Amino acid sequence: MEIWELKSNIEGILIAVNHPVTLHVLAQALDASEQDVEEALQEYEADLSAADRGVQVRHRTHGIRLEVKPQVADRIRRVVPAWAAKPITSQSYETLAIIALKQPVTIGDINAIRGIESAGTVQTLSNRKLIARAARRGPRREKYWRTTPLFLETFGLTSLEELYQDGRMEEVFPAVYSAEVSDDDDRTNEAEGLDPSESSLEDDVSAR
Repeated sequence: MEIWELKSNIEGILIAVNHPVTLHVLAQALDASEQDVEEALQEYEADLSAADRGVQVRHRTHGIRLEVKPQVADRIRRVVPAWAAKPITSQSYETLAIIALKQPVTIGDINAIRGIESAGTVQTLSNRKLIARAARRGPRREKYWRTTPLFLETFGLTSLEELYQDGRMEEVFPAVYSAEVSDDDDRTNEAEGLDPSESSLEDDVSAR
């Protein structure tokens, strides 16, 4: 298959799947060597870098995907308001930081660390696919929670080990490390099982 054919097919696959695809999978789908696919992909990336193209190739934790260029995002929001990513509250950042560092972890463990009921926040993070249930179960059949590949992708991490590098935790969880304290109303809502401003979120941030 010629380079131009490989590029055309790579583009079609990346548009159709809308999630990261590895070089190995692309090579298998195209009946080509990984070296040829990588060469075609590099040329395709160069093509997309032109100012008149609205998408770009991004290398994520679990492969390659097509994403909208940042300068185009605002225009998309005018047409599809729901496309805009919803903010993550300081309560969610705090809970996510605990799960990331101590996983697998139960809601009881999270509650003990935070000093407040966190079930609503955990459910919100699960809806956003930033966390998921771990296979492990506690002695009383408690559910354990862990971060997901989307968590790594969302925060630009290649692995959880990166969180332990100097200054990385502060970059990923700025609300936690800036010692932000939520107001009493937010805490009250959360204690009742509601995560302020996020309780109805169901969108998958991988589309951002």
